[in-house]
Amino acid sequence: MSRTTWAILLTLAIGPSVLGLANEVQEVDPAQYADVARRMLESGDWWHLRDQNGPFWNKPPLTMWLQAAGMAVFGVDAFAVRLPGLLFAVITMVSTFFIGRTLADERRGLTAALLVGASLSMHLMVLDPKVDTALTAMTTLAIALMLEGRTTPWLRLAAWAVAGLAVLSKGPIGLGLPVLALLPEVVRPSWSEGPSTLLRRLWSVWPFGLVFTALVALPFYAAMHDTTGDEGVWYLLWYQGFGRLFGQAGFLDDTTPLFFTHTMLWAFLPFSPVLVVGLVRRIATFATARRLPGTIARIPLWWFALTFVVISLSTYKLPQYLYPLTAPATLLAAEELERLDDVMASRWRWLFVAFGGAGLLFVAAVFFVAFPAPVWQVALWAVLASAPLVVLLTWGRRLPPADGLRVSLALGLSGVMAFLAGYVQPQTLESQPSKELGGLIRQLDPDSKMVPVVFAVPQFSFSFYARRDATYLMPDGLKTALEAKRAKVAIVGPDGPLSQLTEQGIGYEVLGTFTTFPTSRPNPQFLFAKSRAQTLVELKLLRVWLNETTAPPSGAGP
Repeated sequence: MSRTTWAILLTLAIGPSVLGLANEVQEVDPAQYADVARRMLESGDWWHLRDQNGPFWNKPPLTMWLQAAGMAVFGVDAFAVRLPGLLFAVITMVSTFFIGRTLADERRGLTAALLVGASLSMHLMVLDPKVDTALTAMTTLAIALMLEGRTTPWLRLAAWAVAGLAVLSKGPIGLGLPVLALLPEVVRPSWSEGPSTLLRRLWSVWPFGLVFTALVALPFYAAMHDTTGDEGVWYLLWYQGFGRLFGQAGFLDDTTPLFFTHTMLWAFLPFSPVLVVGLVRRIATFATARRLPGTIARIPLWWFALTFVVISLSTYKLPQYLYPLTAPATLLAAEELERLDDVMASRWRWLFVAFGGAGLLFVAAVFFVAFPAPVWQVALWAVLASAPLVVLLTWGRRLPPADGLRVSLALGLSGVMAFLAGYVQPQTLESQPSKELGGLIRQLDPDSKMVPVVFAVPQFSFSFYARRDATYLMPDGLKTALEAKRAKVAIVGPDGPLSQLTEQGIGYEVLGTFTTFPTSRPNPQFLFAKSRAQTLVELKLLRVWLNETTAPPSGAGP
C-alpha cells in the first residue's frame, strides 16, 4: 500500500473518536477531573489541585493541565475536556510506529499504529476521558525515545523526562511500565552492538537521567505536600498505585487473577484473536526450545507479559488497568500478522469482515431494544455504520491478501465505534441532566459560589457545569446558607420530603424536574428502553428563600 493509503487508513482508524468530542462530560471520574481543571484555570493555581470537596489527592495533574489549557482556548466545555484524550491517542499511535520501525521495519510500525487507532481500548479511553490515556501515551513515548536513543544519545535524556510526565499521569506506574518493558533486554548482550559488560549496558541507558524524571515530577509533589502534608503525597505515590497490589489501598473486589485474561479478549478487539494466537505460539516455542530468541524485538513481549502479571496481582481490578498495554499488544499482533501466508491472510480477513457484520447486528439491536430513533435517523446510521463493510467487500477484495487483512482490521469495527461515539453515548448522557441544570443555575444565580444539594449526592458534573461548588447540605444547613446569602437556588433529590424545608422556614419554588441515572455505570435495566424509567431518579431545581415573605424576594427571577 502507498503512504497515502496508509495515512487514510490511520485517520479512519482513529476517526470515530472525533465524533464524541462534543459529548457531555459524564460522571464520575471524567467530571471530577474536568472540575479540577476548571478550578485550575479560574484560580490560576495549577499546582494545588482542588475539587468541590477540598484538596484533590486522587490523581496527578497532567491530564487536568491539558484540559485546563484546552478550556483557556476553547472555553469551559466538554470539547476542551475531551480533546486531550484524542491528542494522547495520536501520540500513542505515533510512538508505536517508531517502536515498530526500530524493532523491525516501517511496515511493522505502520501496522501496529493502525491497530492502536482501531482498537476498542483506545476508543474507550477517548470516550471516557480519564488519566489512563495520558499514561498510555507517555509510557509508550518514553519507550520509543529510549529505543531511538540507542543511536541518538540525547534522546535517552528525553526518555527519562517523558517518564516524569508519565509519573504525572498516574503516579509511579508511569516509571514502572518503561522499566518492565526495557530492563529485561538492557541487561542482555542483545541490547548493545558488539561485546559489552552488564555495567556498560546499564550505563548505556544513562541511569543518571532519573534526575530528569525527578525534576519533571517533584515540583508537583512538593506543591501537594504544601497542601496535604505527608499523608497526601504518600497516598498518591503508594496507596493509589503499588499499594493496590498488596491490598493496602482499601480497594478490594471479588474478581479473580484471570480478570484481565477475559478483559483482553474484548478490550483489544478487533485484533485480539491475532494477539492470542501470537501469544500461544510464543509460549509453545518457549516450551519446546526453553529459550526466547536473543533480540530486542522481545521488548513488546516483556512489556506486555510482565505488566499483565503485575496488574493481575492487584486486589482491585478495573478494565482500564489493561488499556496502557494497547501498544505492546498491537506490536505483538503486527508481528504475528507478518507470519501469515496469503491463504491464512485471506481466511483471517473474512473473520474481521464478519466482525463488521456482527457490528451491524449490534447497531440494529441498540435501535430496537435500547435507544429507539426516528426512521430517518436509523437509516442515516445504518448507512454510516455499514459504509466500512461495503468498502471491505468491494475495494478490500481487490487488494493483496496481506493488505486486505490490514484494511479489514482498520475498518472492521470503525462503523460501530462511530456509532458508539456519535449516537450511543449521547443517548446515554441524556439521562445525566448536569449540563442543563448547570446552565439554569448560572442564569438564575450568577453570583453565588455554591449550589446546595439536598437529599442527594452532589455530582462533580453539577460543579463543573454550574461552575461552583456542589455542596451537600441538610435542610438546616441550607437555612444557614440562605441566612449568609450564599445561594438562591438548590438541587433537591428524592431522599427526603420537601416539607422538611418548610419546617426550617425555607420557602421554595420548583423551577424544573429532571430525571437522572449514574450513566458511567449502566445496568441491563437502564439499557432496555422499556425498563429504563424504573432506574431514573428525580431531581428538582428549586428557587429558595427564607420564609419572612410568602413569595420569592424581588429580583430573584431569571
